[in-house]
Amino acid sequence: DVWGTTFYETSDRNLKEKFEDVDPMEVLDQVATMPITTWKFKEDDSAVRHIGPMAQDFHQAFGLGLDDRHISTTDADGVALAAIQALKQLLDDKDRKIQDLEARLQKLEKSSQKNR
Repeated sequence: DVWGTTFYETSDRNLKEKFEDVDPMEVLDQVATMPITTWKFKEDDSAVRHIGPMAQDFHQAFGLGLDDRHISTTDADGVALAAIQALKQLLDDKDRKIQDLEARLQKLEKSSQKNR
Protein backbone atom coordinates (compact mmCIF):
# COMPACT_ATOMS: atom_id res chain seq x y z
CA ASP A 1 0.00 0.00 0.00
CA VAL A 2 1.77 3.16 -1.23
CA TRP A 3 -0.35 5.50 0.87
CA GLY A 4 0.42 3.84 4.20
CA THR A 5 4.17 3.42 3.90
CA THR A 6 6.76 5.45 5.77
CA PHE A 7 10.37 5.31 4.69
CA TYR A 8 13.02 5.70 7.39
CA GLU A 9 16.58 6.45 6.33
CA THR A 10 19.42 5.27 8.54
CA SER A 11 21.11 8.38 9.86
CA ASP A 12 22.74 7.28 13.11
CA ARG A 13 25.92 9.27 13.84
CA ASN A 14 27.60 6.04 14.95
CA LEU A 15 27.29 4.60 11.44
CA LYS A 16 29.04 7.57 9.80
CA GLU A 17 32.61 8.84 9.52
CA LYS A 18 34.79 11.48 7.83
CA PHE A 19 32.59 14.42 8.83
CA GLU A 20 33.21 17.75 7.08
CA ASP A 21 31.49 21.06 7.76
CA VAL A 22 29.21 22.53 5.12
CA ASP A 23 28.95 26.21 4.24
CA PRO A 24 25.18 26.76 4.06
CA MET A 25 25.64 29.92 1.96
CA GLU A 26 27.59 28.00 -0.68
CA VAL A 27 24.87 25.35 -0.73
CA LEU A 28 22.21 28.04 -1.11
CA ASP A 29 24.12 29.62 -3.99
CA GLN A 30 24.32 26.25 -5.76
CA VAL A 31 20.63 25.54 -5.17
CA ALA A 32 19.68 29.02 -6.43
CA THR A 33 21.40 28.45 -9.77
CA MET A 34 20.42 24.80 -10.27
CA PRO A 35 17.65 24.26 -12.82
CA ILE A 36 14.48 22.98 -11.14
CA THR A 37 11.76 21.73 -13.47
CA THR A 38 8.57 19.73 -13.40
CA TRP A 39 8.59 16.51 -15.37
CA LYS A 40 7.23 12.97 -15.60
CA PHE A 41 8.92 9.62 -15.81
CA LYS A 42 8.45 8.09 -19.24
CA GLU A 43 6.64 5.07 -17.76
CA ASP A 44 4.30 7.13 -15.52
CA ASP A 45 0.74 7.97 -16.42
CA SER A 46 0.64 11.30 -18.27
CA ALA A 47 -1.17 12.94 -15.34
CA VAL A 48 1.64 12.17 -12.86
CA ARG A 49 4.09 15.05 -12.44
CA HIS A 50 7.18 15.52 -10.30
CA ILE A 51 9.40 18.49 -9.45
CA GLY A 52 13.11 18.66 -8.88
CA PRO A 53 16.56 18.90 -10.37
CA MET A 54 18.10 16.46 -12.81
CA ALA A 55 20.62 14.10 -11.23
CA GLN A 56 23.33 15.35 -13.56
CA ASP A 57 22.86 18.97 -12.39
CA PHE A 58 22.67 17.92 -8.73
CA HIS A 59 25.85 15.86 -9.02
CA GLN A 60 27.68 18.67 -10.83
CA ALA A 61 26.66 21.16 -8.12
CA PHE A 62 27.39 19.04 -5.06
CA GLY A 63 29.40 15.98 -6.13
CA LEU A 64 27.29 13.78 -3.87
CA GLY A 65 26.05 10.24 -4.23
CA LEU A 66 27.04 7.21 -6.26
CA ASP A 67 26.89 8.74 -9.72
CA ASP A 68 25.33 11.47 -11.85
CA ARG A 69 22.17 9.48 -12.61
CA HIS A 70 20.68 9.23 -9.12
CA ILE A 71 19.90 11.59 -6.21
CA SER A 72 19.63 9.98 -2.82
CA THR A 73 16.91 11.28 -0.55
CA THR A 74 19.57 11.68 2.13
CA ASP A 75 21.51 14.12 -0.07
CA ALA A 76 18.44 15.99 -1.29
CA ASP A 77 17.26 16.42 2.31
CA GLY A 78 20.69 17.55 3.46
CA VAL A 79 20.99 20.11 0.68
CA ALA A 80 17.50 21.45 1.43
CA LEU A 81 18.24 21.72 5.17
CA ALA A 82 21.57 23.48 4.56
CA ALA A 83 19.85 25.95 2.22
CA ILE A 84 17.18 26.59 4.87
CA GLN A 85 19.94 27.32 7.40
CA ALA A 86 21.46 29.84 4.97
CA LEU A 87 18.10 31.53 4.45
CA LYS A 88 17.65 31.75 8.23
CA GLN A 89 21.09 33.40 8.52
CA LEU A 90 20.15 35.90 5.81
CA LEU A 91 16.84 36.71 7.52
CA ASP A 92 18.56 37.17 10.89
CA ASP A 93 21.14 39.49 9.28
CA LYS A 94 18.40 41.54 7.63
CA ASP A 95 16.43 41.73 10.90
CA ARG A 96 19.54 43.06 12.70
CA LYS A 97 20.12 45.64 9.96
CA ILE A 98 16.49 46.75 10.11
CA GLN A 99 16.66 47.11 13.90
CA ASP A 100 19.88 49.13 13.62
CA LEU A 101 18.36 51.39 10.95
CA GLU A 102 15.19 51.88 12.99
CA ALA A 103 17.26 52.82 16.05
CA ARG A 104 19.32 55.29 13.97
CA LEU A 105 16.15 56.77 12.47
CA GLN A 106 14.57 57.17 15.88
CA LYS A 107 17.72 58.89 17.13
CA LEU A 108 17.75 61.24 14.12
CA GLU A 109 14.06 62.07 14.58
CA LYS A 110 14.60 62.89 18.26
CA SER A 111 17.60 65.06 17.38
CA SER A 112 15.62 66.82 14.66
CA GLN A 113 12.76 67.56 17.07
CA LYS A 114 15.18 69.07 19.62
CA ASN A 115 16.69 71.37 17.00
CA ARG A 116 13.34 72.95 16.02
